[in-house]
Parts: sequence; C-alpha cells; structure tokens
Amino acid sequence: MITPDLYESISQEKAEPVLREWVDLLWDVLTELEADLRQKVFARLAAADGIYHLSGLGAEAIHDWGRVHDYFHCFHEFVLIDRSPGRITLIVAADD
Repeated sequence: MITPDLYESISQEKAEPVLREWVDLLWDVLTELEADLRQKVFARLAAADGIYHLSGLGAEAIHDWGRVHDYFHCFHEFVLIDRSPGRITLIVAADD
C-alpha cells in the first residue's frame, strides 16, 4: 500500500537529474519531445513549491515480472505542488 510517508521531500536540484537520467538512458530524445518535456515536465518541476519523490517501496512492492525492468532507474514517481495556480502534478517516468 502506498501511503504519504513513502514520499520524501526533495529539491529541484535532486529531482531534475533523476528525470534527466531517465530520459537520456532510454533513447535519443527527438527535438519535439525535448520541447514537450521542457514545457510540461521540467518547467513544472522548476515552478513547484514542493516536490515529493516516491521511494522505499521495497521488494514486496515489485510484481513477479517487475524485475524485467530496472526498477531503480526506470521507474520514478514525483508529486509536484504548485500553490500559486493551485496545481498538483503527478509525474510518472517508467519504461513500460
């Protein structure tokens, strides 16, 4: 079960490299996709008042076939809180 205590508060300086590494490891990013990522992901990350990263799920959270993917590098979940526009954004970066 995923509960709020599984999310750790992290800075933009720590969150951005995690997402950038995920993007760069999986493929050469097309120019159009890079523009979308900058606008829809990285700009929101920069504007967020709070960034929370889902971590520490442990082995019991991994499905039997979950080891097909490199869980620690190819699945990331962030919750961004941006109070000015009253927006919460969920970012899920996964390779499946």
